[in-house]
Amino acid sequence: MKKIIPILIAGFLVLSGLGVAALKNDIKDLNSETLDIEYVGDRDTEYWALLVAVGVYADNPEEDRPLMLEEVDDFYDLLLESPWWSEDHIKVIKGEEATTTGIIKGLRWLDWMEDSDDISVVYITTHGFPLDFDIPPLDEEDGFDEALMSYWGFAYPTTIIWDDELNVLLNRLESQGVCLIVDSCFAGGFNDPPDWNFSIRSFNPFYRRQTDQAIQQWIEGFGEEVQAQGRVVLMASCEDEYSYSGGFAPFLIDGLRGFGDTNIDGIVTAEEAFYYAEPRPERQNPTMYDGYDGELPLIQLSGSSVISNNKESQNINSRLGNQIIPCEPTDETAVVQGDITDDATSNPIENAYVSIRGRTDGWDSYNNETTTDIYGHYHMNVPSGRFRVSAYAGGYLSTESGQFNINDYETQWMNLSLDPRPEETAMIYGYITDGQTSDPIEGVTINLLWYEGQNQYYQNETNSDVTGYYSINIAPGYFELGFEADGYFRESMHELYIEEEMMEINVVLYPRPEENALVSGYITDKETGDPIENARMELYWYDIELDHSYENETYTDSEGFYEINIAAGEVYHDIREEGYDYYNPYRLDVVDHETLWMDVELERTIFDVVIKKPLNAIYNNGKRFIPFPKAWVIGPINISIGIDEGYHGQGDAEYVEILIDGELVASLDEQPYEYLWDTFSLRKHTITAIAYDDQGNIASAEREVFKLF
Repeated sequence: MKKIIPILIAGFLVLSGLGVAALKNDIKDLNSETLDIEYVGDRDTEYWALLVAVGVYADNPEEDRPLMLEEVDDFYDLLLESPWWSEDHIKVIKGEEATTTGIIKGLRWLDWMEDSDDISVVYITTHGFPLDFDIPPLDEEDGFDEALMSYWGFAYPTTIIWDDELNVLLNRLESQGVCLIVDSCFAGGFNDPPDWNFSIRSFNPFYRRQTDQAIQQWIEGFGEEVQAQGRVVLMASCEDEYSYSGGFAPFLIDGLRGFGDTNIDGIVTAEEAFYYAEPRPERQNPTMYDGYDGELPLIQLSGSSVISNNKESQNINSRLGNQIIPCEPTDETAVVQGDITDDATSNPIENAYVSIRGRTDGWDSYNNETTTDIYGHYHMNVPSGRFRVSAYAGGYLSTESGQFNINDYETQWMNLSLDPRPEETAMIYGYITDGQTSDPIEGVTINLLWYEGQNQYYQNETNSDVTGYYSINIAPGYFELGFEADGYFRESMHELYIEEEMMEINVVLYPRPEENALVSGYITDKETGDPIENARMELYWYDIELDHSYENETYTDSEGFYEINIAAGEVYHDIREEGYDYYNPYRLDVVDHETLWMDVELERTIFDVVIKKPLNAIYNNGKRFIPFPKAWVIGPINISIGIDEGYHGQGDAEYVEILIDGELVASLDEQPYEYLWDTFSLRKHTITAIAYDDQGNIASAEREVFKLF
């Protein structure tokens, strides 16, 4: 048998080579039938889009980003609101389909459909990273190309799309205007202009030779022709910068919804959408390459594309005020304990202040505190969740642990040691004034945070006097300052440094606006229509020009009703309730002395069942040999099932059923959900996984598998 299997694999690869040859002919003779779309022929400007969201990654669920999949769906829905776009002009590639082969095929589809009168959009969201070298034509000043991860990218590091390769693929487009949108870390490296050409060769000699040979040969011929196109590239971050899910796409979508239409002509261009989105992300800096003559129009606003949401608002005269209903107590079945000691002497520190903060598994904020006994020991009951522990004692620097997870009924030890507090030989001083009147502000609280390394710090606090003057002593080193006063926006300064000296820092505070607008409505269960009590509604108000923001929160009552005051202007909202999923990061506009009525239906958190093994690949005796468009299994294999709870990661089910060709072969009520499939076969089968949770919900998944032996 061991001698036969390699022969079978070799024979199989020969057959797959014939399949690749057929694929080559398909590409050469590509027509509307193979694309499964009606070719519309020549006419006035048409709009075409390829939307790619990887979001899930083979063998690496910890790298999954469900928001990518949601945002590409939102982008798709947005395009269809414009009369310029239609369903048959948009191709979406998501999840397991977003392999390098799938992405290249998508770009080939786009090349086939568009022509020189058209506008094309390519949107890609996935993990991005820098390569360790610059692949010829050696065009990178920093010596590093950037790359995008495909579905197989973590399992097979060569299954990627790098910036030069994507540029060459885009060079094939004839469209008069091309908009590339890259939402990833290090996205700023995808700004190559469409004015050079070269011949690409694969850096994945095994996988691509077998599964994508024809397409790769097609890529190698790109040097023969480069279209003269105007290209705009919108990138979520700088070339050397990380980005975050939800940090760029929602603002770009808001811009395209109409908020970016600065000249109010009913058309949103790529440039307008970018200029709207660019200042809004907090932890990344979007960038743009603009090679289009003029501005590239992307969206014509229709009646359903409305900047203000106040068409749906109702004027309500009653003002119940913000309802603050505390969260129900969470069962504190877990224990965090440890010892607090002097780092120099290892002696225990009595009466050290110890606090724990973080979020529970239900995503509620959680804080607790205690003090140490004569032995330097502390003990706290906490709910399950993700937390940090910090400790402070007089005369010492504070310190904190790294973030950790703790489960119900689990005990974790967190020992911390404290260093002596340094001598304060420097001083900060200055004046604090009103940004509108220039008058001094009395009673401003000044918070000073001095830090050394990542986890050693101390805090000082003082207040300004009647002249707005303040002074505060400090040890030499790095520090941060925060300034707070009732009725004013908080101001903060980071990464400051002082030596043994006096440093003057004057600060201007701006008054907070009057909260004369109202947001209210009912929050209900989408399936049952029942009101959801104690759901938390948070509103975030922003002034982009002044870079000011604040937040308010409230909770629903027994009828599911909420009401919350906010200042007029640009507002975002977030709803949290255990057992429910909700994601709507898009902008609201509230108006002075008006009510924005917003009813919300929440969907219960529904798990997905995933066939983790076999994936679409070739397996030999249970070991994956190579990715492949279909699943092929040679010999026995353990069928492995996973439970995906979306934003909450991997989870459990009440029980899982595994069926082969409709026949139940295993019913499993605990992890691992696996079944050894060792029956002899020489044909195609269908594996079905059905999972049940304790709420009666059901999820299923299927995969076709060719099994040999």
